[in-house]
Amino acid sequence: MTSGGNSLTAAVLLIIMMKVFSVLTQSCRSTMYQAQGLCCSKCPAGNRVKTDCTETAHTSCVACEDGTHMDKPSGLKQCTHCTICDLNLNVKKKRACTTTSDTICEPRDGFYCVDYDGVHCVEAQEHKPCNPGEYISQAGTAFRDTECSVCSYGTFSDGTLKFCRPHRPCESLNLKLIRPGNATTDAQCEEQDENVVLSWVITGCLLLILLIVILIALCLCRKEIGCLKRGESNRTMKILS
Repeated sequence: MTSGGNSLTAAVLLIIMMKVFSVLTQSCRSTMYQAQGLCCSKCPAGNRVKTDCTETAHTSCVACEDGTHMDKPSGLKQCTHCTICDLNLNVKKKRACTTTSDTICEPRDGFYCVDYDGVHCVEAQEHKPCNPGEYISQAGTAFRDTECSVCSYGTFSDGTLKFCRPHRPCESLNLKLIRPGNATTDAQCEEQDENVVLSWVITGCLLLILLIVILIALCLCRKEIGCLKRGESNRTMKILS
């Protein structure tokens, strides 16, 4: 009797151990999670587990609190805190956090991302400015810095242009060149002064007239001197004769 009782006890213990082992090693479906040897239904996105399921009750779920989220069904009892976009790291909020999705951060305007975690930008850096004498060959984006190139000869840029501009052709525009252009500044021109031009024309004409008068006077003077010399020569010959 004792031997039979021991055998029965051993059999019961074996069954219990096998039951426990099978529960511990069983695999729950993807829509469920394991808790206290049971496969419990996961809470939907935007919710967390309040209490695990039992043999007589389903999983109890509760919505995520403000400032937290759960982006997929889970058996977790705590929602994840929303990411904060740190302005000190030059990032701003692109999309606000909800109970089902985390915050998405992006670079501030004029900045590009230098630390990206695969979901949002963690840190950004300001686009570099182009120097005077250079133009913006490739504008900066949220994930790329600005690219600059040097202006070619005969053109200029202050560093803010997307292409270098040719120097102003003063002479071709009938203007007076004040200062030649270089890689950073344009040529400086000014209007021709019509009064100055007119005065030069008048002065030139007066000088020409004066020159003509002088030449005529010289010719007349030479002619008169010649006449005087011939008259004196004739008087001398008369006296001698």
